[in-house]
Amino acid sequence: MLRTLLLFLALLHLGPGLAFALLAFGCDSATPALAGGICGRAELAAFGWLTVLAWLLMGMGLATLKALRRARSAPPPGHGPRLLALLALLLTAALLAGAGTWLTGDPRWAWVLPAALAMGWLVVANPQACLPPGAGRDAG
Repeated sequence: MLRTLLLFLALLHLGPGLAFALLAFGCDSATPALAGGICGRAELAAFGWLTVLAWLLMGMGLATLKALRRARSAPPPGHGPRLLALLALLLTAALLAGAGTWLTGDPRWAWVLPAALAMGWLVVANPQACLPPGAGRDAG
């Protein structure tokens, strides 16, 4: 219970911290690193949107890590937890790609999706599920 409370408090404070860092360092020059949609808004509105986005990304990231841990410890067939972990990873990657594109205006953030799919496949794949029944499982 205490661990959950400390984690919640850390996320509660990290969201505004990340939003402040993005605004302070992303909008400070003549050619801002962040897209004009963020730097052109009122400071408080931009700070609010970035805080909510940071909380959403961190929450999805933690949920994905929990799903990945559950999938890794699932018994051998474990198709349900593995599929859930892969879907959580892809949803988090889609959110990250969307946020990156929205913040910077750079469409190359879409490359996060195939990278996450490859990483998810390496982490949660079960090569034994691809073998026909009785082939190669007892050899070795």
